[in-house]
Amino acid sequence: MATIFEKDLPDNVLSIERRSRIWNGAIVEDIHEHANGCVVHPMPHANETRFTVSLAEVGSTTECRLTPDKANPLEHSTNHMAVISRGLPWWGYAGQLRYARYAMIVFDIPILEARLQGDFRPAIFEEPRLRFNDPRILSLVKMLIEIPDAGASYALFGDSLVAGILALLSAIPLVDRRHMKLAPWQVRRVKDYMHSRLPRPVELGELAALLGQSQWHFCRAFKASTGISPYQWQLEERTKMAQGLLLKSDAPLDVIAEATGFSDAMHLIRAFKKRTGQTPAAWRRENSLR
Repeated sequence: MATIFEKDLPDNVLSIERRSRIWNGAIVEDIHEHANGCVVHPMPHANETRFTVSLAEVGSTTECRLTPDKANPLEHSTNHMAVISRGLPWWGYAGQLRYARYAMIVFDIPILEARLQGDFRPAIFEEPRLRFNDPRILSLVKMLIEIPDAGASYALFGDSLVAGILALLSAIPLVDRRHMKLAPWQVRRVKDYMHSRLPRPVELGELAALLGQSQWHFCRAFKASTGISPYQWQLEERTKMAQGLLLKSDAPLDVIAEATGFSDAMHLIRAFKKRTGQTPAAWRRENSLR
């Protein structure tokens, strides 16, 4: 177990201590934060999918914000939880904080899909959910962060707890999106904007600003209108670009991955196979013969 004391601290924060371990492909962090005053600061792992649980609040209540200067509109409750989608920035806020303890689980979605297969619903992470509660999840999280640092003997226990947390998160009904769709012209504008900037990844804030919406509202409304998240839409379009290059050239996969905005050849292979059912090499061989 790694324990890290952060040095570069936000205003009014006296210390942040993190204890981190990895179970079932997920980073599990037990975070202790001491402060003296109003605290607002960006939370870590901004480019990953996160689940967080408030475990203790002293001095004032805490909240998860999707905009640093805009209060969370949902009612506060003890041990509030949040699911934050990949790439969605968020901030921790407290009006007069003395101490906060919270657990954060950072999920690697491709690993979870490979390990849990049909028992895993990626859709639960494709839009943020703030300030909800589940006593069963809370109980599992508390057990998870209290696992003794005893090497591999607790590996199965930790892996099982993470799988249990995912199962319970999957059982929470997703929001009815029928009433929050974008207008057709808004969908066209966003898609045209993303397409014009391919293969560069576009940040969620850019897209929300196009329509004058919050990132949270835009993310939910886009998926309600298209059936997929903005991130998934970009992946599909970049996969189509990769298909074109596979047919037009003999370039190796790492070159095609770089040209189409994927982080590396393995990222391209995973995304390509998920959308076509074939690896890029197999798809190229089959379609080059037609």
